[in-house]
Amino acid sequence: MTENEKPYPVSDTAALVMLWASRYYEPKPLTGPYLKKLDLSAGRQLLECYNNICPWYAEVIVNRKHFIKNTVEELVTADKKPTTIVNLGAGFSPLALELSPLLCDRVRFIEVDRNNMSHKHQRYAELVPDRSRFIYCIESDITDTTQLANAIRKAPGDPAGTRLIVVMEGLSYYIEKPAMERVFESLSGLFMDLSIVFEHLKPCRLVNEERRFIPYRIFSHVRDYTALDRMTTYSQDEIVAMLGSDFSCSYYDMDAMEKRRTGSCRYFLTPDAGWLSCAVAVRKAGME
Repeated sequence: MTENEKPYPVSDTAALVMLWASRYYEPKPLTGPYLKKLDLSAGRQLLECYNNICPWYAEVIVNRKHFIKNTVEELVTADKKPTTIVNLGAGFSPLALELSPLLCDRVRFIEVDRNNMSHKHQRYAELVPDRSRFIYCIESDITDTTQLANAIRKAPGDPAGTRLIVVMEGLSYYIEKPAMERVFESLSGLFMDLSIVFEHLKPCRLVNEERRFIPYRIFSHVRDYTALDRMTTYSQDEIVAMLGSDFSCSYYDMDAMEKRRTGSCRYFLTPDAGWLSCAVAVRKAGME
């Protein structure tokens, strides 16, 4: 961004998430400058509204972003296998920047979303010019599985010898289960060596009664604000059933994510104190 260039305007809901995550991104040498290139003012009214419900909600967003970044890093560095990372519904998330030190001929990154992808790649070219050629920003509807498959095939390499790591962050609540099942089925047919980091909203019955009002009030407002019929939730059992027996699935509630980031549990003392969780599902090539 040149000196006179204005920050890029971000939609209200996307700006909200970036505002919550700002203290996580601002101190970092790549994501800090990236954040300055975005105009997040459209999200400030929602931020005030939701912080009135839960003043420390930023902890939820920072915990999940820290967890996802480190989980993907661990999956990539576990061996030297060629790897494609795909961030579905990437929005303005700078995960590709966070992982850019890993990107090379062996490790490539694909971002998929309906819009803003060309702008993001332009920013990546400015911030990490030597790594941006390993990042592909593709505009596509992820629920159109044909489009999705074509987008993933943009990265070079033989699918039979490549590991695919799929990130779904801040996405699953907006997609109905039959559509998500079709996405999983499509992904499973593309690569045998497949890992999925699936962040999701838990059913209210799995959140303790003292905390239940937080996700209820916030996500009810999000539902109405975005004109959705409902927000989609998943239990651990539902995720395991949707993925099938080929996958080995690990499950992380917010207490585990907080402890991984901070070394202790301050806001989330028990698994049912949180309402967002992550499943990490792995299927190795050759597994039956």
